[in-house]
Amino acid sequence: MPQDLGQRAVQFYEALVLDLPRAIQDFLAPDFVWENPLPEAIPFGGIYQGVEGLGRYLGELVSAIEMTPLHFTDVVASGPVVALIGVETNTRVKRTGKHYTMPFVHVVRFDPAGKIAHIREYNDTSEMVAAFTA
Repeated sequence: MPQDLGQRAVQFYEALVLDLPRAIQDFLAPDFVWENPLPEAIPFGGIYQGVEGLGRYLGELVSAIEMTPLHFTDVVASGPVVALIGVETNTRVKRTGKHYTMPFVHVVRFDPAGKIAHIREYNDTSEMVAAFTA
C-alpha cells in the first residue's frame, strides 16, 4: 500500500498541472490543507485550507513565478505519509526576472480513504529569496 500512495502522490502533482478539476476531485480530501512556510519576501507562503485555499495558493504562485514541472528524485512512503524529495529548477520570478533552483521535500499525508489530507513543504529557500530580492 505505501508504494501505491507514493505513486498516487506523484500522480496528484501531475494532475495539478494538467487537469486541476480532476486533481481536486480525484485526490483531495474535503478538509485538505497545504502548508508552505516561506520567508516574508515571498508572497505565497502560508497555510491554505480546502479547495478555495488551494485555488488562492495556486493563483498567488502563478502571479509571482513561472516554474517548470517539479522533478522528484525520491519518493519515500511509510503508512499514510509520503515524502517527495526533489528539485524545482529554473523558476523565474516575474517581478525581478531572476531565476532560482530549489531543493525541496514535500510531505504528503493521506486519509484512510486514500485522499490527500495535508501537504507540508520544506524548501531550501536561499536562492529563492535572492531571486525575489530586487
